[in-house]
Amino acid sequence: MADRTGGEPQIDGRSTRWDEHKAQRQVELVDAAVALIEEEGVRFRVQRLAERVGLPRSVLYRHFKDRAALEGLIRRRVVESFMRRMEPTLSFDGTVEESVRRVVGAHLDWVAQHPRLYAYMGVGEHAMGDGSLVADTKTTIALMLGDRFREILTSLGVEEAPSIRSVAVGIVGFVDTAVNQWVGDPRRELSEDELREMLCRSVWAVLDATLRDLGVKLSPDQRVADLGIA
Repeated sequence: MADRTGGEPQIDGRSTRWDEHKAQRQVELVDAAVALIEEEGVRFRVQRLAERVGLPRSVLYRHFKDRAALEGLIRRRVVESFMRRMEPTLSFDGTVEESVRRVVGAHLDWVAQHPRLYAYMGVGEHAMGDGSLVADTKTTIALMLGDRFREILTSLGVEEAPSIRSVAVGIVGFVDTAVNQWVGDPRRELSEDELREMLCRSVWAVLDATLRDLGVKLSPDQRVADLGIA
């Protein structure tokens, strides 16, 4: 309601409190939806969420523009959980081999702990293409890896390495595709430990070949801190 004295418009406190309540309720409902997917799988049904939280479906929808808005918030919450697990591993502490194992292991560990959330992120009816939240997340991880690779190369005296970003994107895509296939394969020809070892060997092979093409020989036992990276 406008201030009749000609000052700034007055804000109705009741409206502000309702906005805060709605935002908090959204968080609670999204949390409940994530828990439901963890328990029942990617075939997410709004009716099951309504039953879980004890609300009529029509009332539940008052907190979201539509189903797409609800699912967008769910995916964002899942991606945030995934990134919280991944980001600390990109610091490259320890040896080169330990760094590779830490990044690959974090990805695989999160997927092994949350296979249904991982499936919801990018397979089945929830598959998302270029420009999606999931695609953006993979790109973010790849760019962060690329920056770290470039720092290492700079410390080794390699100033020009235009291919390194593509290498980082390829590594992220390879690991994600391999893990995705493993999660969806009922036969599971590789155990989780065997998959982990295969991925680590493969990632190091790509890095080693890339470094050699740039004239650099780097042992997997080399400590990253000793490379002079700030």
